[in-house]
Amino acid sequence: MKIREFTQNIRETPLPDEWDKEMFSPRASFSRMVAYAKERAKQVGRGSSRVAFKIDYQGRPTVLKVAVNNKGITQNQEETQLLDDYYVENIGITIPMIDHDEDNGDRITWIHTEFAEKLTQKQLEKFFGGIDMFKITAYLDSQTGKSRNTVGDIPKEIIENEYFQNLQDLVVNFGLPAVDLARKANWGLYRGDPVIIDLGYTDATAKLYQR
Repeated sequence: MKIREFTQNIRETPLPDEWDKEMFSPRASFSRMVAYAKERAKQVGRGSSRVAFKIDYQGRPTVLKVAVNNKGITQNQEETQLLDDYYVENIGITIPMIDHDEDNGDRITWIHTEFAEKLTQKQLEKFFGGIDMFKITAYLDSQTGKSRNTVGDIPKEIIENEYFQNLQDLVVNFGLPAVDLARKANWGLYRGDPVIIDLGYTDATAKLYQR
């Protein structure tokens, strides 16, 4: 896969102009932030730590992820670091980041990304030669040294595929738990290709949930 020529980090409008930026400062509670966003945008996803909203930006749909607790803040920190990495940004397998909260230091309350269409598990697995994603992620996990169980053989032509190699590099070298990539919920279609839309759950944030 070629480096995505249209990926841009346009950092001009941190939040919609009409939104009150103070609502996303340390002085606002998590529940107040989320309630404020819900009044102004459509909720398109929710996890235990963050809520995703669909907002219009420069005439196109985009996504704003808002933290709902301190774990969400940590996930935003991890995801921002990954999506802001030059290498990760240009290998073309992650959703492009438009902007993120830069007004509150390390307390990153929100992240703004491009919008990806939903895809089915079958669509996702078709991109990997029709192989079950749990086999794919088990193989990737084995490459990190955390597991020796590859759950079956992965065809050589899949392993040598440039997209697969980039995914393996992301898992092995950037602390992204492979098992988290088995579910379609962590993927979306962007410009016709599957991309990872949630990178907040890393080896670092996983420790927060294990406590």
